[in-house]
Amino acid sequence: MTTTDQNEKQQNQQQEEKTQNSLNLAILGGVVGAGIGLLSSPQTSKKVLSRLGQSEIVRATGQELRRNAQDILTQQAMGALRQTATGYLEKDNLSKLLAPKKKKEDASNEQGNAQEEVSQSAEMETSQYEELKEENKNMNDQLSALKRC
Repeated sequence: MTTTDQNEKQQNQQQEEKTQNSLNLAILGGVVGAGIGLLSSPQTSKKVLSRLGQSEIVRATGQELRRNAQDILTQQAMGALRQTATGYLEKDNLSKLLAPKKKKEDASNEQGNAQEEVSQSAEMETSQYEELKEENKNMNDQLSALKRC
């Protein structure tokens, strides 16, 4: 097989891919247009939305999205907590390097104070997380109540 044959095959493949992509985009455009058309009519949109609300698939998907969002928020909160604690520890270590040498008692007292500040900060962040978690639960309960209406 010569290079011209290979180039020709490659060009044919690219042309077929472009045609397939164009067809996919046309179908997608038709589906999106039909959806917008359905939702633009007030009566039809109410029917569609009520049917979607009654669908088990939509409910299961909503619950899964809610769980994923809660997991992401939990991970972000824990990351922020770790970063804050690390920042406090680094500041403490930096101040020890820049300050003149002190007695061992002073150093241990400062370390104890720094650890106490970190633990207080962690407790405060944990309590804020718990408050957010409770608020999220309340909002989910209210949303569920609204869905039932």
